[in-house]
Amino acid sequence: NYIFYSIKSSAFKKYVEKASIGCAQPNISGQQISNFMIPLRTKEEQEIIALRLEKIEQIIKSHKFLIQKYDTLIKSRFIEMFGDPVQNPMGWEKTELGNMCKEVRYGTSKPATENGKYTYLRMNNITFEGELDLANTKTIDISDEELPKCSVQKGDILFNRTNSIELCGKTCLYKLDETMVIAGYIIRVRVNEKLNPQYVSTFFNTKSIKKLLREMAKGAVNQANINAQEMQSIQIPVPPIALQNEYDGFVQQIDKSKFAVQKSLEKAEILYKSLMQEYFG
Repeated sequence: NYIFYSIKSSAFKKYVEKASIGCAQPNISGQQISNFMIPLRTKEEQEIIALRLEKIEQIIKSHKFLIQKYDTLIKSRFIEMFGDPVQNPMGWEKTELGNMCKEVRYGTSKPATENGKYTYLRMNNITFEGELDLANTKTIDISDEELPKCSVQKGDILFNRTNSIELCGKTCLYKLDETMVIAGYIIRVRVNEKLNPQYVSTFFNTKSIKKLLREMAKGAVNQANINAQEMQSIQIPVPPIALQNEYDGFVQQIDKSKFAVQKSLEKAEILYKSLMQEYFG
């Protein structure tokens, strides 16, 4: 187990990269693996280190599993309260999404700028599961005059209009207070008082609507596209707003629990990386 973790270390990764210089693709021989130097410790020390790393890995795995379960619970609760949005078994009134929108806008086509004033959201910042991922962002400078046209505010629905067929139509709800700017591959949607933004965001992340989006996407060489007009033509059930708001409250409670688990996960991951560096360099 100690050797197993030594091979999972960043030190081994760097060793492989160095050994692969000049190769068409990374590769390493059995002899080179044998030559990899690891810190020599007593058998007892090795067992303690391996056990410690294994326990942290188990914590990380269980936290990720719990977060996934929270996401599943949110979507399951949606189906329980409103039914499948395509089949509409509860007989809610349906209408085109565009009839319920106050505003629909594309983001800016301007390029990112180094050390820009605003965080620049691109299509990779929306996950397939319907979350906002800020792990890899860029920045941009936008004039005060143009800012309202391409910035996002809390409660905006973000729709990824161009991507692969599988990822085209990724949708998330923007829940932050910070002003950010969206790129042109994203559509910003603001709905009227008859629709709750959280309801709409989950609607787009149900299995049946994702299937519908894949069917709508126009395949190109490597990308597919669903424009604003096509997106607004999608039929959406409109349950009573009080019921939508009740669902939103449920999601907010789940988000609080998920946030606590996410913070614990981040601490565990930091500790794991720190110990791997300490033990193996």
